[in-house]
Amino acid sequence: MFILEEMNAQKAKKLLTVGIVGCLLYMLGDYLFAATGKGQTTETIGLFTKVAYLDMATWRMAASILCGFVGTLLYYMGFHQMYKLLRIHITVPKDQVWVRLFRAAYIMGTVAWAWVHAMFMTDALIFKYVFQAYGDMQTAADIANRVFYANAPGMAIAYLVCDAGLTVIMITLVWKRIIPLKSTAVRVLATLCNPLMLPGLVGNLLSLLPWPINQLDHGTESFGHALVLLLGLILLKEMQRNKELE
Repeated sequence: MFILEEMNAQKAKKLLTVGIVGCLLYMLGDYLFAATGKGQTTETIGLFTKVAYLDMATWRMAASILCGFVGTLLYYMGFHQMYKLLRIHITVPKDQVWVRLFRAAYIMGTVAWAWVHAMFMTDALIFKYVFQAYGDMQTAADIANRVFYANAPGMAIAYLVCDAGLTVIMITLVWKRIIPLKSTAVRVLATLCNPLMLPGLVGNLLSLLPWPINQLDHGTESFGHALVLLLGLILLKEMQRNKELE
């Protein structure tokens, strides 16, 4: 167990906020590699190789990779702090499994997200440069897709653990009232505060709207991670009120 006196509430708040900034950097990275201009084609060749990559500036791809790298460092700081809060706050033995699962999810995110951002952009760069060199879009797409498919199993595991797994964990923490919320209505709203529910519901609705509002859909998954840390700030405030950190 942690020595409670060593937990500084102000430091905890700063670290959770830093983590939110990291998730916002993920959002920026998402926009950089996925957003398209008005009237620009959204056609893909294979699963994720977009024709629009051919017109995308190289600096956008490099900036997206950098956002993923820096964002992952900040992500870890925020989520590790929330893990420490949960480890103090959850005292019922049967509920402590959710602390361990939370830790597994954010560690997977720390390992995977910088790589995932880099992988998407590496795939785009391969497509772009092969086409520029040989002028054959289908061949360029085939090569880029082969690289993507070789990396797909690891990306799928990361998605299942850090996105799907974290979603299940957070919904459970909300409805078991481990995350202290004032009413059922607020808990229903908090059910969206995770990586899958927000893009699944809000993101799909945004994608139906006209440009440029439909481009906001690209950042909803990363914003869902930021909302997890927002629940962490709510948890911190309640722990301060109950003097759990003193």
